Amino acid sequence: MKPVSPLVAAGLLGAAFMLSAASGGGRVANSPAVVPYVCEDGRQASAIYEHGGDYLHAKVLLTFEGRTTELEAAPTLYGVRYRSEPSAEEPRTLLWSLRGERAALAETSDPNDVTSDGRPIARCTRLRTAALSASAG
Repeated sequence: MKPVSPLVAAGLLGAAFMLSAASGGGRVANSPAVVPYVCEDGRQASAIYEHGGDYLHAKVLLTFEGRTTELEAAPTLYGVRYRSEPSAEEPRTLLWSLRGERAALAETSDPNDVTSDGRPIARCTRLRTAALSASAG
């Protein structure tokens, strides 16, 4: 087998780069997974966690009762907490708090109070793939 000349190698790399640019960019990033939850009263929630390793940019897109709300990372004494900003679509300030596999959705009148759990709306548990398979079969 003949070695590839540097000129041919450069041409192949250039062609690959042009094809990549023409298709919308280099690497295609994987989108975050949808994490399903089942709540104590049978309702369901799903969460898409974004930028989890970066507290300043961490957020969750939470879907509950047919509405999707964006919540941003918020201070808490333990666990992980996300907080929404009131909007026309969702006038309440919502809290989504995580401790292991458990999650709680609540509303609060004081979004800066890190000690309050707020008024509970739902208490949920994360569904794992095995649990989904067992419930489907």
